[in-house]
Amino acid sequence: MATTKTPMRSVWLFYVIAWFSISAINLAALAANGLPWDLGLRNTLAYLLPDALLGLAVLQLPQRLPWPDGNWLPLGFKHAGLLLVFVALSSIGWFALVRLDAVVFGDATGGAINLRLLPWRIANDLLVYGTCAGLAYALQNAASARVFAAQVAKADTLRARAQLEVMRNQLNPHFVLNTLHALIGLVGRDPAVAEDALERLGDLLRYSLRIQRDGVDEMPLRNEWSFVQSFIDIERLRLGERLRTRFHLPEDTLDCMVPTFALQTLVENAIKHAVAPRSDGGTIDVDIHTLDGRLRIQVSDEGPGGAVQTGSENNGVGLRLLQERLVALYAGNASLDLQTVGAGTHAVLDLPLRRVGEHA
Repeated sequence: MATTKTPMRSVWLFYVIAWFSISAINLAALAANGLPWDLGLRNTLAYLLPDALLGLAVLQLPQRLPWPDGNWLPLGFKHAGLLLVFVALSSIGWFALVRLDAVVFGDATGGAINLRLLPWRIANDLLVYGTCAGLAYALQNAASARVFAAQVAKADTLRARAQLEVMRNQLNPHFVLNTLHALIGLVGRDPAVAEDALERLGDLLRYSLRIQRDGVDEMPLRNEWSFVQSFIDIERLRLGERLRTRFHLPEDTLDCMVPTFALQTLVENAIKHAVAPRSDGGTIDVDIHTLDGRLRIQVSDEGPGGAVQTGSENNGVGLRLLQERLVALYAGNASLDLQTVGAGTHAVLDLPLRRVGEHA
């Protein structure tokens, strides 16, 4: 497992407060047993200071001895050896401070050590070593977990971007081929109309290429609606009066952000399944409104109902890509619902309401 540096800055204050509290308790216990405060303070420092200083070194151990992913026995043996060193150094430090205290303050006993305290001191050393090592490994694991979570989130973001890039690469040829197919019949039947349609197609392609070049996944509805109107104009040249439309787009919805090609995909699907196959054509109804912090786009047709089902093979490339893009772009906060109503189909696109300049 990759190691992450233990965030020591978050430990210092806790460490100082912990040792201050332990020292206060030890001093109070000595005073309760009749020891003068000054002598109690000197004994407390001599007894606890070695452990406090050595504990700082123990806190750094995870950098040298990282926790293994597999067999932890070698690490256990290393810590057992280091624990013996810790106990030995702590005891030596205690002896040295007691002798130094005797020299400085002229203790008649010459700094004699009460060996009955040694077992308690060893037990105290074990507790200090275990606590500091446990705290250090816990902090390091927490830091590693945060780094790993950030790496996973970054990987997910990169994967989503790659998926969106693939979808854009699929969507542009899909749109171009479908539009060119719609114009093939016009070339022989009415060359003048076909020429006008090709000019409009050029406008559509410029918009499409701009989206592809800039890697844009969302655009203001105003831009997308202008694009869709040009697409409908081309389809109307092919279908004539068989293609009828009704639009309801309040002005306040035009600055809302929508996925690129989303509206065009829904309109194209309705024309393909409900207008083009019928001799009398049909009406495409586009209704866009906001409600409770959501943007709702509904594209309805007059039939044939049941021709398109969510998740079916009849969805075609456009609807399938749109559904996949919604997942990648909004992480479950958007939906596309295809409903059969009477003889027709209602495609309802539900998006989070976000206007131009607002961040996701």
